[in-house]
Amino acid sequence: MMNTFDFAHTSDVDEFEAGYQAFKAGTMPEERFTPFRLQMGVYGQRQEGVQMIRTKLPGGVLTPAQLEVLGECAELYAGAMPTDGTLKQAPEKVAHITTRQDIQANFVKLDDVVAYLRKLDAAGLTTREACGNTVRNVSTCFLAGKCPAEFADVTVHAQQFAEYFLRHPLAQQFPRKFKATFSGCATDCGLSGMHDVGYIAKQHDGKFGFEVWAAGGLSSQPMPAIKVEDFIEESEVLVVGEALMRIHFKYSDRKRRARARMKYVAQKLGQEGFVEEYTKQRAIIEGTLADVTYKDSGWRVPTGDMPFEESGIVAQHNGQTSVLLNVFRGDLTPLQCRAVAKAARLGDSNELRVTTEQGMVIVDVNPETVADVVELLGNAGIATHHARAIPDITVCPGTETCRLGITSSRGLAQALQPLMADLKQDSALAGITVKASGCQHSCGRHHIADLGFHGMAKKVDGQAVPHYQLHVGGSGVAGQAFAFASDWVPAKKAPEAGIAVLQAYKEGRKGNESVRDWAERLGKEGLSEILAPFKADAGEVDGLIYDWSENEAFNTKGNKKGECAGAVLSMSDALVSEAEYELMIAKAHTDALFWTEAYTALKRSVTATARAFLVSFGEAPEDDAQVLGLLLSNASGDAEIMQHFNAVQAALMGIDLSDPAAGVTKLKGAQAAFVTLAEKRFAAVPEETEASAAQSEQVETSEQVTTLDLSGVACPMNFVKTKIKLAGLPVGAQLFVILDDGEPIENVPLSLEEQGQGVLSKEQISDNQWKILVERKV
Repeated sequence: MMNTFDFAHTSDVDEFEAGYQAFKAGTMPEERFTPFRLQMGVYGQRQEGVQMIRTKLPGGVLTPAQLEVLGECAELYAGAMPTDGTLKQAPEKVAHITTRQDIQANFVKLDDVVAYLRKLDAAGLTTREACGNTVRNVSTCFLAGKCPAEFADVTVHAQQFAEYFLRHPLAQQFPRKFKATFSGCATDCGLSGMHDVGYIAKQHDGKFGFEVWAAGGLSSQPMPAIKVEDFIEESEVLVVGEALMRIHFKYSDRKRRARARMKYVAQKLGQEGFVEEYTKQRAIIEGTLADVTYKDSGWRVPTGDMPFEESGIVAQHNGQTSVLLNVFRGDLTPLQCRAVAKAARLGDSNELRVTTEQGMVIVDVNPETVADVVELLGNAGIATHHARAIPDITVCPGTETCRLGITSSRGLAQALQPLMADLKQDSALAGITVKASGCQHSCGRHHIADLGFHGMAKKVDGQAVPHYQLHVGGSGVAGQAFAFASDWVPAKKAPEAGIAVLQAYKEGRKGNESVRDWAERLGKEGLSEILAPFKADAGEVDGLIYDWSENEAFNTKGNKKGECAGAVLSMSDALVSEAEYELMIAKAHTDALFWTEAYTALKRSVTATARAFLVSFGEAPEDDAQVLGLLLSNASGDAEIMQHFNAVQAALMGIDLSDPAAGVTKLKGAQAAFVTLAEKRFAAVPEETEASAAQSEQVETSEQVTTLDLSGVACPMNFVKTKIKLAGLPVGAQLFVILDDGEPIENVPLSLEEQGQGVLSKEQISDNQWKILVERKV
């Protein structure tokens, strides 16, 4: 099963290299290059001039040889100095394990990214869609395929799911990311309760299959997943996933990024309405997916519980042993990567697992070699004791590298760990989870921790001070509750405050009472009483303004960027992806001779293609019935668009609904050509110079300055219309633009400046309108 699936494609690296060369040559603007590199798992950092590169590992599975390559990449390319002077010494070179079972490296120069990707590709690894608005890495139980409690080896399903949706047209331009997980039993180590889709293996009426949960998520507004299927057979896994992705693609909010996750669709529709919509979307695509077989999934009747040992050494159901590694903050040096690979080979193993707790597991170790394996790891500074236990703290990057970070969560972990010395000796606390996030987005998963820390900024005596809100008693298991949000304390007091909560639980719990039950019994007032001694005093503010691992006084300053250009690209790219996807659905229906269904899918594809072209003319009609007419009026001067548009129109009008086969087949061909033109026009790396769009506007003209009234025109179309008008003016000409209050006046001027235009003035002309003066400079 190991790495036999079709995942890494050299063509992806070739395309990235071409795009990077275009970016360096100035023929690809930054707002186009940014989503392009994100699609390839290349992420900007808090520091300028360096990147993070994330390798996608479905189910966290990799070989010792692949870990050596990841260590080599970190050694060769990570740890570069930023160009903004924010660091005085080079950062450490590490391979960092994430909470999605990825491995990433930070501080990589953009010039080194292609070489990095080439090394990964040669090892059968890819970064494709590890970031961006895509299906993120598919996670599983950390012992999938080995656990005595499991019904199946769900790494098989995770890899098949990942392979199918990688490069899939539906999954290229979601409103935001989509997260999937698989669990081998009801213990739900995959944490289905916090995912967009979670599959939990089970047995039902003598058959093996999955229970399915959907629309869960964390971040600033955590919402638990809801059950959408009590039981499906494994052959239905992909169609269920695709039906849910259709909901996300069609209904998640593309205008407000903060609300662009599927959980908000479920919130709007309600549980019954969401399940009803899922059933509707599933019916549309039923029968369009090719048959999928899951080889070596190993369905079985469980023979025991999920194993836990403080030693980190656990028995597998097949007689072999798994060795769990306690990797502090998820960091492995290149030397440690080589040591882990060597230890695996010493144990006769060729398979490693990355865990969602930022640890690693060597699976299928020969029991007779365990002592030697543990000794080799210890000599490399890698512990096995307390892996996945109380001192094995999960933590996001925080302010160390993340642009969104508010507090130094990694510094907090460093300060907290020594205080665990006594607690970790108590077997009653052994399995407690501690997690920290440097902001509200919960990348450290504080909402699902027994003890979670949420970084935030609060003022004390008028000064900004880093704080942590403590969360208690949370779980990501489907059907279980997220943590209680308790009080906040200054970051410098957070380690002691956290220990106080754990001590209070240790001393005050009744019998085998869980952290959740204990916290529920105490209530908010009881938790506040525990944290009261750690509140900030105005008189001690000078000692609180320095965060852990930070040498400068705390501040929350950040650069605000306009989002109009990126939003326009997102709209057009998403529409092209939708057109490609609906064409694919239509082809599946025609292959099955379902002509009516094919015709319906082709009409959806035509509409999406036309909408994509309309974006470049500053048009985004609400009603589908207006789309083709608007394209005809706007694109009449573009011979290439009109040639394909007329062919599609003729094919649509020529279909005999009483005998549609011939007409639908002709329409399919015409629409395929129309989609190909859209792909060429909107390609990130264009094959040739794109045709320029022309757009006429109603304008008032004074002696010197033209006025463009965009009252009532929302973002990002107001930005597009401004760009079109500027394009028709000579360099040096000026343009007055009237914009509405709110997002238009906030975003359009910033976006124009980022494009190199000059915004000379801003004047509020009424309670809800502004006038800006723009000079064309480029």
